[in-house]
Amino acid sequence: MRLPAPESGQILVKTTESVMTITLNRPDKLNALTGAMYRDLVDLLALAGEHDDVGAVLIEGQGKSFCAGNDLGDFLAAGEAGDNATEGGAAPFIRAVSRFEKPLVVAVQGNAVGVGVTMLLHADIVVAADDAKFITPFVDLGAVPEAGSSKLLPAWLGYQRAARMLLAGEPLGADEALQCGLVAKVVGRSELEGAARAYAVALAAKPRRAMRESKRLMRQAPEMALHDVIDHDLALFAELLRGDEAKAILAEKLGKK
Repeated sequence: MRLPAPESGQILVKTTESVMTITLNRPDKLNALTGAMYRDLVDLLALAGEHDDVGAVLIEGQGKSFCAGNDLGDFLAAGEAGDNATEGGAAPFIRAVSRFEKPLVVAVQGNAVGVGVTMLLHADIVVAADDAKFITPFVDLGAVPEAGSSKLLPAWLGYQRAARMLLAGEPLGADEALQCGLVAKVVGRSELEGAARAYAVALAAKPRRAMRESKRLMRQAPEMALHDVIDHDLALFAELLRGDEAKAILAEKLGKK
């Protein structure tokens, strides 16, 4: 697959071992996201979703911090122009990342702020360095939580811990993020890139439709009654077992015995 050059000049992209690695490359601004960077991210997620040779996406950030959130200059300029800052910048990316059907892995070091945190709620595996801090200062900026974080953080972390983040603006450290399930694994800073990539490569190598449907089940299940989940996953299980993907895997395994 031929990859386009991101227009912002502040996003790097490569595909190896069926993993598209997207790197935020604005380290001098702690990878704060501009409108142009958001557009690049949306386009790359769409490209990854469309191509069969991409099995997973890994998002990472260059420099000492993963992502400082939305570029405040962009917010200010949009407000002065009378535009909806969210709709013009983060909103298309938030919708794209929340609806992305393939496995998404994110590597976090240093500060993750604002959308640098809320995008993680839509990832499948988040690996954090031990120096990571997760900060959601929406109220302090005169705004409200976005990307579904007002629903997802209380559900995942409990209301009191979510209120510390979303209302009081308190940072959450890497160990506490691991304890409450915001991240899957905490590693030393030097191990971060390798650990996150290992997850992405492993997920990309798994059967594609089974992975996609399993991710969809996990995302839909909290909104469904348990008996509906059971009926749905049993029907889907039977359908996939009759499919070519499962048949080939089972035949190969039986042939090895």
